[in-house]
Amino acid sequence: MATTYTRIKNRRGLKIDLPQPLADGEIGLATDTRELYIGAGVQDLLNADVQVTPFLDAQSTITDDLGNLTSSSTNNGILNFNITGTEVLSPAANVALAYNTNNFGLPTGHPKLSGGLVESDLVVTKYVNGIPTTYDASQYTISFNGTTTYINFTGSNVPEVGSSLVVSKWTKAQITDHIRERASWEATDNLIATYDKWQESDLLNNQVFVDVTTGTGFVQFVTPSEKTGLETANASDCINLIGEPTAIDPSSAYGTFLGENSAIHTSVRDVEIDSSLKIDLDTPQQAYNVSRFINKKRGNVSRVASNIEIFTEASYPRYQTNQYVASMQTKTLIKNKTAFDPDTLIIEYPVAESNVYKIDYSLKLGSELRTGTIHITTDGTTTAINDTHVETASTSAVTFHASIDSAKLQFQYKNSNTTTDANLSYKIERWLQA
Repeated sequence: MATTYTRIKNRRGLKIDLPQPLADGEIGLATDTRELYIGAGVQDLLNADVQVTPFLDAQSTITDDLGNLTSSSTNNGILNFNITGTEVLSPAANVALAYNTNNFGLPTGHPKLSGGLVESDLVVTKYVNGIPTTYDASQYTISFNGTTTYINFTGSNVPEVGSSLVVSKWTKAQITDHIRERASWEATDNLIATYDKWQESDLLNNQVFVDVTTGTGFVQFVTPSEKTGLETANASDCINLIGEPTAIDPSSAYGTFLGENSAIHTSVRDVEIDSSLKIDLDTPQQAYNVSRFINKKRGNVSRVASNIEIFTEASYPRYQTNQYVASMQTKTLIKNKTAFDPDTLIIEYPVAESNVYKIDYSLKLGSELRTGTIHITTDGTTTAINDTHVETASTSAVTFHASIDSAKLQFQYKNSNTTTDANLSYKIERWLQA
């Protein structure tokens, strides 16, 4: 019997023309960039990155949408917010709420402030290496010692050593309703148009985007009265801080929801789209929310990043055991920064997760360029840093430093140049040396 050979071909073409996303298990070759991808199916609520499909002026358009750069003046922008009373707690079988222990750990305005708290009133999310898993209310119990509330875990539900717990005192429904009340939208009659503005399932009309796993969110305003109402403080509701993005208002009361819980995620940073049209968020829920907001504004042009890159001989593995390789990131190194403050922090991660950093970087100070590699390590108390680089002329005004703060290994900078900011691009590889 003759042997028959069949040639199997996979999807191929320009990167821009590959399906977004590829089907689960489907292989796609980008012939222009020589990159190979395999589809992982829909990654909604699984991945913290958003990928935008290329279109004319995509980066500048989405940057405008995320930063209110022109929409603020036309009353069609966003306000970021966080909620009151959110706590980040260390793992244990029995965890006490430390916030407002005179009232069961609950903030002012909570309906159970005087008692009657049950498990479903809390949202408890466990983070391991920055990845969230929200507990079902049946997976823990609560108990009380006077007016102090304890969350109790047993068996396999006890959070692992090295994890962190984020406890929200407000449910998504409560947060959404308080936003609705501030904006004066219709509460019950679905025949009134403003009722649709807080319905999460209504992509065309919904304006509320909540991430209860971090206690943050953002809300779209489309009229002056909505913006005014949303920004009007109410001590009886769950909204703590609210404000426009720092891109349009550097003095905003709450310019970004990224880096909200510094014990878990990287430092505070703006929501930005990079040159690869990717948006790096802190959580899968944030990615889901941002993608939906962009699609509402611009049509179906974004998705939670779904394709898995297959690495070639010229690329680094993204994940090995306890190893993480980030995509290229950027930061402005502000002039005349000679003392450490929140602005001089570039990145930080818990020492329990990563105690070794290898950072490839380049920077431009005025017309001078520098490129190099920084190695940082720590034993949990003492840090060591080495910066090896080349430069076209002196860029010595910019120096890099390492420190430990709250059990996190920090990478910081100083820029003693009194007139010129420096532009930094970097990629970090980090791991835990046991």
